[in-house]
Amino acid sequence: MLLLRAVVKQDRQQQPSLTPTIRRNAAIKLASELIGRLALFALVLFAARRLGEAGFGLYNYALALGFVLAQLTDLGMQLVLTREIAAGPAGDRLVTAALRLKIALSAVVAAVLWFVIGGQTVDRGAVFLLGLLPLLQSFPEFVGYIFRGRQNLRVEAWLLAGARLALALAGVIALWRWPTLSALAISQAAVGLLFAVIGLAWLRRGGWLTRLSEALAVHRLPRQRAELGYLLRQSLPLGVAIFLSIAYVRLAVLLLQLRLGETAVAHFSAAARLTEPAQLIPASIMAAVFPAFTLALRHDAAGARRLGTRATLLLLAIGAAVALGGWLLGPWLVPWLYGAAYGAGILVFQVLAVQLVLAFVNHTLTHYLIAYGRQALLGAFTGAMLTLHAALSWVLIPRFGPVGPALSMVVAELLLTVLCVLTLRASKPALSALAPLDDGPDTIPA
Repeated sequence: MLLLRAVVKQDRQQQPSLTPTIRRNAAIKLASELIGRLALFALVLFAARRLGEAGFGLYNYALALGFVLAQLTDLGMQLVLTREIAAGPAGDRLVTAALRLKIALSAVVAAVLWFVIGGQTVDRGAVFLLGLLPLLQSFPEFVGYIFRGRQNLRVEAWLLAGARLALALAGVIALWRWPTLSALAISQAAVGLLFAVIGLAWLRRGGWLTRLSEALAVHRLPRQRAELGYLLRQSLPLGVAIFLSIAYVRLAVLLLQLRLGETAVAHFSAAARLTEPAQLIPASIMAAVFPAFTLALRHDAAGARRLGTRATLLLLAIGAAVALGGWLLGPWLVPWLYGAAYGAGILVFQVLAVQLVLAFVNHTLTHYLIAYGRQALLGAFTGAMLTLHAALSWVLIPRFGPVGPALSMVVAELLLTVLCVLTLRASKPALSALAPLDDGPDTIPA
C-alpha cells in the first residue's frame, strides 16, 4: 500500500521495510486516540450529571480557555521537531532548545490564565487548575512528537492514551466521592502533572537529555541562541497557520450566531460534532507517514514523492468512502442521535461529510509542505482560506441558513488543495530545513 524504496544503507539495516512500520504506526496511533478520547468522553458525560449545569458549564469553559492558551506554548515547534529529527541525527540537538522555550512559554501562559480568570468569583482555583490541564497535557504530546521523528509512535500512544485513561478514571472517582468542580479540578491537575513528569523522564531515557536540568541551563549561550533562533524561524510561520486554522474552524459558529441566532448554531454544531472525529483518520495515518516521507526526501526525492502520492490516494479513497457513508446515513443518523427537532442539520451533515474528502487530502499536502520546508506559505494559504470562508459564509447564510458555512468550507478546502498542489509541483527540499545541523560546533543553518 505505502512503499518507500530508497534510503541510506544504515536506515535499511535499522528498518528492513518501512511499509509495515507505517501501517503499524498508523494503527497504533488510531487505536490509542480512539481509546483515550472515548475515555474522556465518558468522563464528560459523567461530569455533566454530577456537576449540574453551572458546574459543567465552568468545566467546559476552563478547558476551552486552557486549550486556546496552551497553543501559545507550541508555536509550530512540534511538527518542526518531528521533521528535523526524522531528517537526521543533527535534529536531536534542537530538543533541549525547544524544551527550554516551551517551559518558559508555559510559565507565561500560566500567568496569563490566572489573570484572565481574575474576575471569576466562583471556583476561581478550580477553573485555574482545569485551565492548566491542556497546558500540562501538552508536555506528553511534545515528547510524543519527538519520538515520532524516529518513527516510534508507541511512546506517544502509551503517553497520550495512558494520560487520558488516567484522567478519566481519576475524574470519575473524584466526582463519585465529591461531586464538586474543585474535586474534579484537583484530580485532573494531579494526573496532568504526573504524566508531564513521566513524559520528560521518557525524553531523558530516550537519550535527548542527559539530565533534565539541561532544559533550564544557561551555559553555552552562543550555541543555544543559534539553536533557538533556527527553531523559531522554522516554527513561527507554522504557529501562525495553526492559529488561523483554529479561527477557520470556529468561524462558522460565530457568523451563524450573528446572523441567525442560537438555533442555527445548534443545527450546524450538531452536524459538525459528528464529522470532527473523522479527522482522527488522516491525523493517525500522517503521524506515521510524515517522518518516513521526511527521511526519504533527504535521500531520494523520487521515492518520497511515490510515498506521498500513495498516502494521498489512500486518504482520498478513505475520505470518499466516509463522505458517501455520511451522505447516505445522514437522513437517519442525525434525527436518531439528536431528535427530530434537528432535522435541519441533516443537509449540513451531508455537506460537511463531502468536505471531508478535500480535508483528508489537504491533511497530507500540508504535511508535505512542512517536510519541504515551505511552512511559511501555510500561514498565507490558511489566511486565504479564512478570508474566503468568511466572505462566502456571510453571503450564503441568509440564503441557505446553517448549510451556507458548510458549502463555504467545501470551496475553501478546494482552494487550499489547489494552492498546495501548485506549490508542491514547483518545490524542492529546502536546505535550511533539511540540512543536518552537524556542520560545526557552533553553527546552525540560516
